[in-house]
Amino acid sequence: MGRFNKIFGIAVAAMFFFLGFWLLFSPRFSYLTKEIKVIFAIFLFLYGAFRIVRYLFKERDDEEE
Repeated sequence: MGRFNKIFGIAVAAMFFFLGFWLLFSPRFSYLTKEIKVIFAIFLFLYGAFRIVRYLFKERDDEEE
């Protein structure tokens, strides 16, 4: 089960980064103002970074035990 959690955690974090880039550069969201797109993209990048950092700390704690 540990390997699945590792792959899933990395995939979810990568998905948030991908969604941030997609929101910024996709013409699909042309109805949003640039400021709104940047604000939401920054939120997605920060949340993706938070997930990665949380995953790394969890991995480090698991190795110490």
